[in-house]
Amino acid sequence: MAELAAALAALAGGSSGNGALAGSSPRPVSPSTLAQPGWFVPPHLLRHPHCRAASLTAHECSREAAAQPTDFDRVYRYGLSLQELASKLIQQPADQLMLLNQAAEVYMEASRLQGGRHAAALYNWAVALTDIARLVRAQQPDEAYECLTAAASKYAQSLAVHSDNPQASSANNNWGLVLQDLSGLRAASERHGYHHHSLQKFRRAIRLRPDFDRACYNLGTVLYSHACSLQEALLAGQEEQEAAAAAASSSLSGRRSSSLGPGSSATAAAAGSSGRGAAERAIQAIFAHAAQYIALAYAMEPGKGVYGDSLAAVQRLLPLPHLRAGCLLAVHPDTECSPSEQWVPCWFGLGLEGLQAVRPPAAYAGSAAHSGMPAAPLPIRYELADVADARLAADPSLPAGAAIWLGLRSSPRGAYLVAADQDDAEGWIDALLLLSHLLRAGRISGAQAALALRR
Repeated sequence: MAELAAALAALAGGSSGNGALAGSSPRPVSPSTLAQPGWFVPPHLLRHPHCRAASLTAHECSREAAAQPTDFDRVYRYGLSLQELASKLIQQPADQLMLLNQAAEVYMEASRLQGGRHAAALYNWAVALTDIARLVRAQQPDEAYECLTAAASKYAQSLAVHSDNPQASSANNNWGLVLQDLSGLRAASERHGYHHHSLQKFRRAIRLRPDFDRACYNLGTVLYSHACSLQEALLAGQEEQEAAAAAASSSLSGRRSSSLGPGSSATAAAAGSSGRGAAERAIQAIFAHAAQYIALAYAMEPGKGVYGDSLAAVQRLLPLPHLRAGCLLAVHPDTECSPSEQWVPCWFGLGLEGLQAVRPPAAYAGSAAHSGMPAAPLPIRYELADVADARLAADPSLPAGAAIWLGLRSSPRGAYLVAADQDDAEGWIDALLLLSHLLRAGRISGAQAALALRR
């Protein structure tokens, strides 16, 4: 109690430097102020019982940092204590913003003391900048954009210092979220690049840590939002085309141009319908891709309510009982390891039984993807327990497309498959790696529930 009373007295008494910090201004104090005595955490925060302990910790850390401003550990701990205190002030955005600004500047000083080579300081600096952007976004979008851009830079620097440090997965995941936030502050024409790079960061996060459910879920929700945006744009474009066609039909009524043949309108309509059909199939594939990651996040942590709710909303998009299904090129088993290997398109399904060639759904009969497929599924099957690795392969001797190499415990050579493009290949690789990891970790029951659930 005596220690608490002394701290309260110090905070309440303070010098003129303390008075500046206790005011309403949300701007931070320069890190050079660390060397000046009397700079304390705002005393009014101690009136809130739920953050009193954090306030006292931050106060003590500020005194230690002021006493030794060139000691990295003390300065860094001060930044952490400010960030921790800010996290307890959700209902007080002005105080939260002030503390986060202070934390960002303290991390800048801590990073300077380490020559910009301390991964954790850079990481936490980026987190503080991201939180600042969240608080100012509504009123100051330009400042939010600057903070997010700086945060992305700090995550990049953190990973450059130590690409596989303990926070690498979280850094990639957070970097992906920052890129998504940045895309929302840019013109529609600029968003595709941000979206593409954010997916890469989420994928990197789950490749580094296959049990990282949050990164897996984020990847699924970002893909789902992207599919929704594409669907809305397609519907808007379709409405515009229909309106234009109706106007053209009205203007041409009774005076058809001689340059148009009698079947030209029907031909144009058929071409437009064909293009829309391809776009709709591509969008449905993205929806299924999104559902795959949401199902995997649920499989990792079936107890999280948000995952269960999201799975219930998207499970109908999965190719049940498979997690993922689609066309891949594979070597015909009769020609395997022969000088004249024959590559054939096969419909594959990936589920709890592993990856195997299966009969395609009726909807794909007669489609371009179905062209050239054997009448009956070929005997190609890879057990989940046999999959040790999966990665993209760059081999010019393979057919055109994005090649996937499967590392198999039963075969040192492994096996090769070829997807239509890199996005498709990455989806197969993630699904294979995460499902096989769940099996090895003895957590396949979550995947069983995800693929068997009917809501």
